[in-house]
Amino acid sequence: MILTRQKISILFLSLIFLTSCATLPRLSPMQIRNITTRQIEGNYENIFRATLTILQDNGYIIKNTDMNSGLIVATIDREVTKTSQFFQAFWTGYIYNKGTFIEISAMVSKISEHISEIRMNIQETNYGQWGGKQNIKQIYDPEIYEALFNSITIEVKRREAMGNLQGKGGDVL
Repeated sequence: MILTRQKISILFLSLIFLTSCATLPRLSPMQIRNITTRQIEGNYENIFRATLTILQDNGYIIKNTDMNSGLIVATIDREVTKTSQFFQAFWTGYIYNKGTFIEISAMVSKISEHISEIRMNIQETNYGQWGGKQNIKQIYDPEIYEALFNSITIEVKRREAMGNLQGKGGDVL
């Protein structure tokens, strides 16, 4: 059996449709909170600034901050390679996945003098050939959140160590 370009396109689009319709188990609000929230030791300002630093280190553009409320909003736009776009257009006649736009909102809340809580929300939007939104979804992958929280904790500790060095009159490189 010889597959024509049209049959391959239909098969390919059907595969994409079926995989995008796969449902993940629904999480309860408490399960979501458990994934997206962490308490970190350190002072509020240090934790807030460490969160900004880690987001910027990961390529996010900071769009909005308010230290008084604890809000941080950051985005990143990841365009699919031109080669991939070419093959999408070649096989299907249009570009069904031109890129992904990711937005993170973080809320840093002071719990006590030495503990703050960070709650993050990550939203991913895929867009197509003409910039239209193809798929919008909340991200609840525990590994992603854990990596971000661990990086923020390490940055808080680094900043505290630097502050202790400066406070003791030590030279900082």
